[in-house]
Amino acid sequence: MGMPFWGYGEGYLGFVWGTIWFFACLVCLAVTIFVVFLLVRFLLVATKAAQIYVAKNKPSIPSETASVATPTVSATAPVPATSKPPAKPKSAKPAASPKKP
Repeated sequence: MGMPFWGYGEGYLGFVWGTIWFFACLVCLAVTIFVVFLLVRFLLVATKAAQIYVAKNKPSIPSETASVATPTVSATAPVPATSKPPAKPKSAKPAASPKKP
């Protein structure tokens, strides 16, 4: 009986299994590093693209002339301007005229 080689069996087959396991772990490590690299690259490129987009499409600060030129919309209906004073309600009593001396 021989001594076990890394616990995978005895002799030659244990060495083969260990070599296969080593290369499988090496491939998994390479894939993991590659995926992390692609993720970091994507995040850097996307962040730069977002900064360019915001800088290009940022709304400008409105000036006073722009705010005066654009009419504002009110929530109530506009009251038309008339030259007549508003009518008095009919239920109101006429004011007493002052007594003349």
